[in-house]
Amino acid sequence: MYNYGKTAININFNKHRFVDSKKKLYVILGVLTVIILLFASYFSLTPINYQSGALRFLLILLCLIWSVPLWVRYNNPTKNKPFKKNPFFIFLAAAIFLFALNIILGISSSPLFIASNYRNLISVKDNNTFESSVEDYTTMQIPVVDKDLAAKLGDKKLGEDNLGSQFNVGSYTMINYKSNLYWVAPIEFNGFFPWVNRRVSPGYVLINANDQSDVQIIKTELQYTESSYFWNDLQRENYYSNVKFMREEAPHLEIDDDGNPMYIESVYVHRFGLVNGLDVEGVIITDPVNGKAQYYKTANVPSWVDHIQSEEVVLDQLNYWGKYVNGFFNSLFAKKDMLEVSTGVNYVYSNGQMYLQTGMTSVGSDESIVGVMMVDMRSKQALFSRIGGATEYAGAQSAIGAEQSMKFSASDPIMINVSGIPTYFLLLKDNEGLVKRYAYVNVKDYTLVVTNVDKTAALADYKARVLGTHDTNGTEYTISAIEKVIFGGETYFYIKFDPNADSVEGFAAEVFKAPVTLSDELPFVKAGDKVKIIYNSDNVITSLVVEK
Repeated sequence: MYNYGKTAININFNKHRFVDSKKKLYVILGVLTVIILLFASYFSLTPINYQSGALRFLLILLCLIWSVPLWVRYNNPTKNKPFKKNPFFIFLAAAIFLFALNIILGISSSPLFIASNYRNLISVKDNNTFESSVEDYTTMQIPVVDKDLAAKLGDKKLGEDNLGSQFNVGSYTMINYKSNLYWVAPIEFNGFFPWVNRRVSPGYVLINANDQSDVQIIKTELQYTESSYFWNDLQRENYYSNVKFMREEAPHLEIDDDGNPMYIESVYVHRFGLVNGLDVEGVIITDPVNGKAQYYKTANVPSWVDHIQSEEVVLDQLNYWGKYVNGFFNSLFAKKDMLEVSTGVNYVYSNGQMYLQTGMTSVGSDESIVGVMMVDMRSKQALFSRIGGATEYAGAQSAIGAEQSMKFSASDPIMINVSGIPTYFLLLKDNEGLVKRYAYVNVKDYTLVVTNVDKTAALADYKARVLGTHDTNGTEYTISAIEKVIFGGETYFYIKFDPNADSVEGFAAEVFKAPVTLSDELPFVKAGDKVKIIYNSDNVITSLVVEK
């Protein structure tokens, strides 16, 4: 009896010790879970939305954190407990299920199965005319201050106002404000101690994109900025305004119709299978003075907001549009008709809207563009004009080469419309980043370059060379000879006209040059064909129409 009773007492003691240690383990795991969730919420700003990859990772991590200690605690060979009753199994199974679900959703919604859906993420109006896509230079605002120059001007102004020791200028955004183009950027804190010392930003920088002498610091106390801390952190304020929203990029600053600075932050959704097809579904507009935040669907965003869409997402979707033109497997093997975004990306304000502008090139070729894409940054409607010519990089290098001895650098070219002729406009800058020349480069024949210290004079010279008085006013001329020549890796056609067939007189004996990118019909033109042309003072043909 004694031995039996002793055994019974020991078993009872072990049972109570087991129960106590189990409770302690659950308490520890519970506290650890709360700490992780608080960290994910306050620091990582993890959205409570299963479309968020951060939330899916967090759930899997928590399941694994619970499964391992429970496996160690319950996996004791002296305890005869069925495996299926082990809580370890529940959490491990949940982690495996979530991981497998992510893989299944990712594969099933990948371009392998729904390539056409990816291509249709962005609506593209193909074969749009260049003249209808890009406003004529006579009415279009062409900025003479690019983002790099704006940054230098803003830093200089900040130093002049004795703010440079505690503040810096944040990221610049081009906006249309009161019918003028401006660069706007918030004034940010230089670190934690400047924030502790000042607590509020003194305002924002406003730079006229058409006049580099017009640089202002607009004084208004901003309580919420990206460089503020704790509950004054702008992104944390936006997060707690609605914890379910997915955010992928930092907010940017714009100005409303009443002159108030407002932060714009895009909100995202996955269109396919909860995990793929990232797209913008709305924006959060936050007043940095009082922290009031308001969410708007894309269709309801106030008209003063110029940038609803994300540049990165738009470029990804343009690449999908060009890549999956003939399906998924074509993108791996034949690559027929595939296009991709060129390296040049810029913003232009045309026909009353802010557009992202970029060239589209054939996949595997970065020598020339096949057209220019204009994407409305509010609606994401894209206009594609198929105009062959030099890439933005080639255009910039041509302009630099025109002033080779000066060792200038070039801004990112903007494609403008000069009387229907696609033309790159860019700035040539010295080592200090200051503008020294304005350059115009013909897109179809990038050897045609005009530079000048005066923007207006440069444009006038360019127009004279491209248009001049050499418009044949619709007269037809007969080609007597045409030869293809490859020079510097570029293809040109040299053309002579027949003086016996037409009254060409003044230029009958002259040789004209036309780049292969001038017209899709040019490679098929032959002696005896009749054409209408426009040419410049260098005898470079800038417009050619074959008469049928």
